[in-house]
Amino acid sequence: MLTVQTHSRPMAPGHHSLMKAFNDRAQAAGWSFTCAPAQDFENAPLADALEVWRAKAQGRPMPCRADLTARAMKPYLTHMSLLERISAGGAQRYRIRLHGSTLARYAGDSTGKFLEDSVSAERLESYTALYDTALALRAPMRVVSYYQAPEIDYLMGESLLAPLAVPGSNTPILLSVTYTKPRPEFTRASSAAFA
Repeated sequence: MLTVQTHSRPMAPGHHSLMKAFNDRAQAAGWSFTCAPAQDFENAPLADALEVWRAKAQGRPMPCRADLTARAMKPYLTHMSLLERISAGGAQRYRIRLHGSTLARYAGDSTGKFLEDSVSAERLESYTALYDTALALRAPMRVVSYYQAPEIDYLMGESLLAPLAVPGSNTPILLSVTYTKPRPEFTRASSAAFA
Protein backbone atom coordinates (compact mmCIF):
# COMPACT_ATOMS: atom_id res chain seq x y z
CA MET A 1 0.00 0.00 0.00
CA LEU A 2 1.33 3.41 -1.01
CA THR A 3 0.96 6.19 1.53
CA VAL A 4 1.34 9.80 0.50
CA GLN A 5 2.11 12.33 3.20
CA THR A 6 1.16 15.93 2.77
CA HIS A 7 3.15 18.39 4.81
CA SER A 8 0.98 21.40 5.41
CA ARG A 9 1.59 24.38 7.58
CA PRO A 10 -1.09 25.72 9.89
CA MET A 11 -2.91 28.66 8.39
CA ALA A 12 -2.86 32.02 10.09
CA PRO A 13 -6.09 33.17 11.71
CA GLY A 14 -8.33 34.77 9.13
CA HIS A 15 -6.95 32.87 6.13
CA HIS A 16 -9.83 30.38 6.09
CA SER A 17 -12.36 33.20 6.30
CA LEU A 18 -10.73 35.07 3.39
CA MET A 19 -10.79 31.96 1.22
CA LYS A 20 -14.35 31.11 2.25
CA ALA A 21 -15.45 34.67 1.41
CA PHE A 22 -13.87 34.37 -2.04
CA ASN A 23 -15.37 30.91 -2.67
CA ASP A 24 -18.83 32.07 -1.54
CA ARG A 25 -18.60 35.11 -3.82
CA ALA A 26 -17.36 32.94 -6.70
CA GLN A 27 -20.22 30.49 -6.28
CA ALA A 28 -22.84 33.24 -6.08
CA ALA A 29 -21.45 34.98 -9.18
CA GLY A 30 -20.89 31.79 -11.17
CA TRP A 31 -17.12 32.31 -11.37
CA SER A 32 -14.98 29.41 -12.46
CA PHE A 33 -12.45 29.52 -9.57
CA THR A 34 -12.19 27.96 -6.14
CA CYS A 35 -9.31 28.42 -3.75
CA ALA A 36 -8.03 26.39 -0.82
CA PRO A 37 -4.90 26.08 1.32
CA ALA A 38 -1.79 25.16 -0.67
CA GLN A 39 -1.88 21.40 -0.12
CA ASP A 40 -3.23 18.22 -1.66
CA PHE A 41 -2.20 19.15 -5.20
CA GLU A 42 -3.19 16.64 -7.89
CA ASN A 43 -0.23 17.71 -10.04
CA ALA A 44 3.01 16.70 -8.31
CA PRO A 45 5.03 19.58 -9.87
CA LEU A 46 2.84 22.04 -7.98
CA ALA A 47 3.72 20.43 -4.64
CA ASP A 48 7.38 20.57 -5.71
CA ALA A 49 7.07 24.26 -6.66
CA LEU A 50 5.52 24.95 -3.25
CA GLU A 51 8.50 23.29 -1.57
CA VAL A 52 10.87 25.52 -3.59
CA TRP A 53 8.83 28.56 -2.49
CA ARG A 54 9.05 27.47 1.16
CA ALA A 55 12.77 26.68 0.97
CA LYS A 56 13.52 30.07 -0.58
CA ALA A 57 11.43 31.83 2.10
CA GLN A 58 13.94 30.58 4.70
CA GLY A 59 11.49 31.08 7.56
CA ARG A 60 10.27 34.47 6.33
CA PRO A 61 6.58 35.02 5.51
CA MET A 62 7.46 34.77 1.80
CA PRO A 63 10.56 34.65 -0.41
CA CYS A 64 11.71 37.68 -2.36
CA ARG A 65 11.16 37.74 -6.10
CA ALA A 66 14.94 37.63 -6.56
CA ASP A 67 15.12 34.38 -4.54
CA LEU A 68 13.16 32.49 -7.19
CA THR A 69 15.77 32.58 -9.93
CA ALA A 70 15.30 31.03 -13.37
CA ARG A 71 17.58 28.22 -12.22
CA ALA A 72 15.46 27.52 -9.12
CA MET A 73 12.24 27.64 -11.13
CA LYS A 74 13.52 25.93 -14.29
CA PRO A 75 11.15 22.92 -14.07
CA TYR A 76 8.14 25.25 -13.89
CA LEU A 77 9.10 28.20 -16.13
CA THR A 78 6.85 27.27 -19.05
CA HIS A 79 3.88 26.86 -16.66
CA MET A 80 4.60 30.03 -14.69
CA SER A 81 3.19 33.54 -14.60
CA LEU A 82 4.20 36.59 -12.59
CA LEU A 83 1.60 39.27 -11.91
CA GLU A 84 1.97 42.66 -10.26
CA ARG A 85 -0.73 44.96 -8.93
CA ILE A 86 -0.03 48.58 -9.73
CA SER A 87 -1.83 51.86 -9.18
CA ALA A 88 -2.68 53.63 -12.41
CA GLY A 89 -4.87 56.72 -12.54
CA GLY A 90 -6.24 56.06 -9.07
CA ALA A 91 -7.26 52.49 -9.94
CA GLN A 92 -5.64 49.16 -9.11
CA ARG A 93 -4.66 47.09 -12.15
CA TYR A 94 -2.76 43.86 -12.70
CA ARG A 95 0.09 43.60 -15.18
CA ILE A 96 1.27 40.20 -16.37
CA ARG A 97 5.04 40.43 -16.17
CA LEU A 98 5.65 36.87 -17.38
CA HIS A 99 3.42 34.32 -19.06
CA GLY A 100 5.06 30.93 -19.66
CA SER A 101 5.21 29.40 -23.13
CA THR A 102 3.06 26.36 -22.24
CA LEU A 103 0.34 28.71 -20.99
CA ALA A 104 0.74 30.92 -24.06
CA ARG A 105 0.12 27.94 -26.37
CA TYR A 106 -3.49 27.65 -25.28
CA ALA A 107 -4.27 31.14 -23.93
CA GLY A 108 -2.04 33.41 -26.02
CA ASP A 109 1.06 35.25 -24.82
CA SER A 110 0.09 37.87 -22.27
CA THR A 111 3.59 38.89 -21.16
CA GLY A 112 3.68 42.64 -20.56
CA LYS A 113 -0.08 43.10 -20.93
CA PHE A 114 -2.58 44.33 -18.39
CA LEU A 115 -5.09 41.78 -17.20
CA GLU A 116 -7.99 43.59 -18.90
CA ASP A 117 -6.15 43.21 -22.22
CA SER A 118 -5.91 39.43 -21.78
CA VAL A 119 -9.19 38.51 -20.10
CA SER A 120 -12.68 39.28 -21.38
CA ALA A 121 -14.65 42.00 -19.58
CA GLU A 122 -17.17 39.49 -18.19
CA ARG A 123 -14.40 37.43 -16.53
CA LEU A 124 -12.16 40.30 -15.39
CA GLU A 125 -13.81 40.74 -11.98
CA SER A 126 -13.28 37.07 -11.08
CA TYR A 127 -9.56 37.21 -11.86
CA THR A 128 -9.11 40.52 -10.04
CA ALA A 129 -10.94 39.20 -6.97
CA LEU A 130 -8.81 36.04 -6.98
CA TYR A 131 -5.55 37.98 -7.15
CA ASP A 132 -6.76 40.49 -4.54
CA THR A 133 -7.53 37.53 -2.23
CA ALA A 134 -4.04 36.10 -2.79
CA LEU A 135 -2.44 39.44 -1.91
CA ALA A 136 -4.64 39.80 1.20
CA LEU A 137 -3.64 36.28 2.34
CA ARG A 138 0.08 36.79 1.76
CA ALA A 139 0.32 33.01 1.80
CA PRO A 140 0.33 30.35 -0.93
CA MET A 141 -2.93 28.76 -2.01
CA ARG A 142 -4.27 26.10 -4.36
CA VAL A 143 -6.60 27.32 -7.10
CA VAL A 144 -8.79 25.14 -9.31
CA SER A 145 -10.30 26.76 -12.40
CA TYR A 146 -12.67 25.69 -15.13
CA TYR A 147 -11.77 27.82 -18.12
CA GLN A 148 -14.62 29.72 -19.73
CA ALA A 149 -13.03 31.25 -22.82
CA PRO A 150 -14.62 29.48 -25.83
CA GLU A 151 -11.28 28.37 -27.28
CA ILE A 152 -10.19 26.62 -24.04
CA ASP A 153 -13.46 25.83 -22.25
CA TYR A 154 -12.67 22.10 -22.45
CA LEU A 155 -9.78 22.58 -19.97
CA MET A 156 -9.50 22.84 -16.23
CA GLY A 157 -6.45 24.10 -14.39
CA GLU A 158 -4.81 23.60 -11.04
CA SER A 159 -2.48 26.33 -9.80
CA LEU A 160 -0.15 27.27 -7.01
CA LEU A 161 -0.70 30.98 -6.39
CA ALA A 162 1.85 32.48 -4.00
CA PRO A 163 3.18 35.93 -3.06
CA LEU A 164 6.76 37.11 -3.56
CA ALA A 165 8.18 40.07 -1.67
CA VAL A 166 9.54 43.03 -3.61
CA PRO A 167 12.17 45.12 -1.80
CA GLY A 168 10.96 48.68 -1.29
CA SER A 169 7.31 47.80 -1.92
CA ASN A 170 4.50 46.86 0.46
CA THR A 171 2.72 44.96 -2.31
CA PRO A 172 4.08 41.52 -3.24
CA ILE A 173 3.95 40.24 -6.77
CA LEU A 174 2.18 36.96 -7.44
CA LEU A 175 3.71 33.73 -8.67
CA SER A 176 1.27 31.43 -10.44
CA VAL A 177 2.26 27.94 -11.60
CA THR A 178 -0.53 26.23 -13.56
CA TYR A 179 -1.05 22.76 -15.01
CA THR A 180 -4.09 21.93 -17.14
CA LYS A 181 -6.00 18.86 -18.23
CA PRO A 182 -9.24 18.21 -20.10
CA ARG A 183 -12.37 18.56 -17.98
CA PRO A 184 -13.80 15.18 -16.95
CA GLU A 185 -17.06 15.79 -18.81
CA PHE A 186 -15.15 16.39 -22.06
CA THR A 187 -13.04 13.26 -21.54
CA ARG A 188 -16.19 11.16 -21.07
CA ALA A 189 -17.87 12.78 -24.08
CA SER A 190 -14.84 12.13 -26.29
CA SER A 191 -14.64 8.50 -25.17
CA ALA A 192 -18.35 7.99 -25.87
CA ALA A 193 -18.03 9.55 -29.31
CA PHE A 194 -15.33 7.04 -30.30
CA ALA A 195 -16.92 3.98 -28.65
